[in-house]
Amino acid sequence: MQENISLKSYNTLQIDVTAKYFMEIKNTYSLLQFLETKEWKENKHRILWWGSNTLFLSDYYDGIVLHPAIKGIETIKETDTELYLQVWAWEDWNEFVNYTINNGLWWIENLVLIPGNVWTSAVSNIWAYWQEACETIYEVIGVNLETNTIQKLSNDDCNFSYRNSIFKNELKDKFIITHVVYKLKKIDDNYEFKTSYKDVTTYFENNNIQFENLSILEKLPLLSKAIEEIRRNKLPDHTKIWTAWSYFKNPEISLPERDLLQTKYPELRAHLTENETMKLSAGQLIELCWWKWKEVNWVKMYEKHALILINSNPLWEAVAEYAQMVQDSVKEKFWIQLEPEVIYCK
Repeated sequence: MQENISLKSYNTLQIDVTAKYFMEIKNTYSLLQFLETKEWKENKHRILWWGSNTLFLSDYYDGIVLHPAIKGIETIKETDTELYLQVWAWEDWNEFVNYTINNGLWWIENLVLIPGNVWTSAVSNIWAYWQEACETIYEVIGVNLETNTIQKLSNDDCNFSYRNSIFKNELKDKFIITHVVYKLKKIDDNYEFKTSYKDVTTYFENNNIQFENLSILEKLPLLSKAIEEIRRNKLPDHTKIWTAWSYFKNPEISLPERDLLQTKYPELRAHLTENETMKLSAGQLIELCWWKWKEVNWVKMYEKHALILINSNPLWEAVAEYAQMVQDSVKEKFWIQLEPEVIYCK
């Protein structure tokens, strides 16, 4: 365990915060051993993975930061139509998605090029282009920090909802995910790709691609390549720009509330969810409040996508204040409270 370690390189917003203690976890056994130490029992703690979804709200974290660094992919069950993969939580998410595509496995191809790791997929239930991670997560395995035991949670146990899970709520800071088991589908001529998202259909039109006429073996890599190109054109390069990517969740409101809003703002985009709520575009709400063109203390929204917060300030206060100003503007104009997707850590 190290002392007084800067976490600037461990969070994608590049906030300059120092941790009192820092511990990198290499395997489950060493984690279980560490949980029995005096240092662990006498200090508060924070689990920091890739850092793409975290904003520290202080210059000094007076506790222990655990940084898991465990990788690996293992087939644990196979049928004629499905494959169950147990994946270590530190595996890079995009590399894992490409692994499934290269092996002719379906159900997460639309989630390509999303920043983070396998842990992120379970905690944030990542969503993009009409797919979400919970559709393929079979179970989540990890260490319960209250009992110091290994625990398995089924898909139902995880309480998945839109970009949300039990790991952001009841088990927040109480559970360290070590593995996620995915149930993936093998190549099947009857598989229905999700291509109705506007950006995808526009890409096909602009590139004269007749997707429905392609063979099943051509569709899988082509669709993921299309989404990858769309995302590269819309999103910043995290190796060059400090960002947390989607800073806010897309809000969900009732149909009557949507109808009331659209009488005043007919340009508002919305679509009906499976829960019969109307999901609005947080990026559009932010843009209509003109925050796409406002910079305060070297913090701003990305010019290509108003939902993406861009930071050039190492001070946490600048990011937190900017985000609050955006929330206040959207609430004042549209009566909607934007909820951060980024997790605030004190």
